Amino acid sequence: MPTLSCNLSCRYCYLGSQTDPTTLKLDAGRAVATLQQALQRFLDADVLPFNVSLHGGEVTTLPPAVLEQLFSTINRHYLDHFDQLNAMGYRKSAPHLKTNLFNFHQLCDLFDQYQVSISASIDLPLSLHARYRVDRRGRSWLKRTVENLRLLGRYPHSKKISATLYHEHLQDIPALIDDIWKIHRDIGFDMNNFNIMFGFGSELNCQKFGGQPELGLQQASEAEQLALYHALQDAFMGTELEEGLRRNWFDEFKPSYCTNAFNCGERFYLLQGDGGVWSCVRGQGVEPLYYGNILSDGVEAVLTEGGRRVRLLHQQQGLDPGCQTCEYLQICHTGCPAVKLQNGFGKSYTCQLQQAIYRDNPASYPPLSGGDQAAAAREYLLGMHPALLQDELAQEQPKSPVVLIPAELYDQKNSLQALIAADPLLQHLYRPDAFLLELNGELIPLQSQILTSQRSLYSIGKDDHLVLHIRRSLFEANCSELIRNTLYIQLLRDTTVVYGDEQRSKQEHLITHQIFHNLLQPDLLLGEEWLTADLAGLLQLNSRYFVKNVLNNLFVTTGQLREYHYQKQKNNAFYHIQAINLPFQNFEFYWD
Repeated sequence: MPTLSCNLSCRYCYLGSQTDPTTLKLDAGRAVATLQQALQRFLDADVLPFNVSLHGGEVTTLPPAVLEQLFSTINRHYLDHFDQLNAMGYRKSAPHLKTNLFNFHQLCDLFDQYQVSISASIDLPLSLHARYRVDRRGRSWLKRTVENLRLLGRYPHSKKISATLYHEHLQDIPALIDDIWKIHRDIGFDMNNFNIMFGFGSELNCQKFGGQPELGLQQASEAEQLALYHALQDAFMGTELEEGLRRNWFDEFKPSYCTNAFNCGERFYLLQGDGGVWSCVRGQGVEPLYYGNILSDGVEAVLTEGGRRVRLLHQQQGLDPGCQTCEYLQICHTGCPAVKLQNGFGKSYTCQLQQAIYRDNPASYPPLSGGDQAAAAREYLLGMHPALLQDELAQEQPKSPVVLIPAELYDQKNSLQALIAADPLLQHLYRPDAFLLELNGELIPLQSQILTSQRSLYSIGKDDHLVLHIRRSLFEANCSELIRNTLYIQLLRDTTVVYGDEQRSKQEHLITHQIFHNLLQPDLLLGEEWLTADLAGLLQLNSRYFVKNVLNNLFVTTGQLREYHYQKQKNNAFYHIQAINLPFQNFEFYWD
């Protein structure tokens, strides 16, 4: 959103007083720099924006020179990352913008030059466009609207029209249908490229227009939404607009749209010219939907806050009982959190309409029943409303214990790989080139058992040559005095024992053996950067503990890194959960 400024004063705008045009000069001066800095910060954080759209306010209030720089920046981003985006199925190659069409005739050539994709907003019926979508002085500009719609119809690049409908717009559905045909046949815009949105109550709009005469722009009831849907089916099925009706007109209520995302705060963001990040235009200026500032808070903090705030909003509104048993919960995910916040309601404000669309298209949106529906509901509760599931399970008194895993565990930043990447000492602890085991002349790199999906099992005996090669630099990690550090060896076997407060079944410990750093031998094979320890004698000495056909497990690390591992477990629950088993580099063998 490069500018909040708008040249119109629509009575139902949910941005309220934020669209004051006095900010236009400030917005124009910083818009391009903010976009460029934000894109670079995302890329530096290994986040690839796949769709960059320009919204307002009204984007076309910006000077043409600023618009051109914005278009060039977006084009360059798509081209620089063409291969990656294409591989992931995102085929965007040109800028997209949302416009009220007021200035379209003045900027059409510039848009054509950059092949800009256009989404134009109007009111239907057009008589209400004249009444509600007025300029800053309260004047109708319907004649210019029609002229610009005709120009848009000839525009050679991607374009569509959208209409936001309230209760008032649905009082004369025949007129609305007539105007769809008028735009399609008389004005010359292909209304297959049309989509419908339903307005909702807005606190910011009420604050702006409070105390003035009521214009009747209330949220349409679900019965009114359904009546429109069925009226459009009756009017357009079997006509040249049937494809648009079935494919595009009600897109907002289908799984591809942000309103149906499990957690839209993890994927969609609105960036203001000042660097502020909000959920979307619906949440802009509403404090619970503010995620932070990309220029000062950093990408990771903003993205994490987005997911947290959206999850919190869903939880605060609760879960409607009908949603938990709904056969389409896995498709709709209870709707838009911004609207749920404004309405104080726990489910989608277009629920009945969505169900009708899904029922009419069962192959695209198959309903779930029985165990499948229950499993989908449980998955949703675990991710969005774990407290509700916990209460339910407590009431049911289940026979088998149920583990409730915090949703935060699935955040990318809390994965074991991300934790290691962010911690230099953990990088030493887990590095796959720290230990090499020499077995009869063959060098075997040892890896952490919890980072690999494969196991190599060996059979060894008293006549085998077994030497451990250790990088010298490993002993410097988390250590201020090398002479106090040790090579730390643990030997376990696969006979399980149960102990500790957890009462877990674990491999049985056989020995713990430490060799102080200054007693390790120079490595004649690999050179000065390595040290060695002979393991053949150690295993032979303890061979009386080995059991025929029972697997043994030898772990190696340093004393100081072992200490750090357990300290990290105390300090970070996400690390503890994922490193609950010994994470050190290991070697598994049978003793022959």
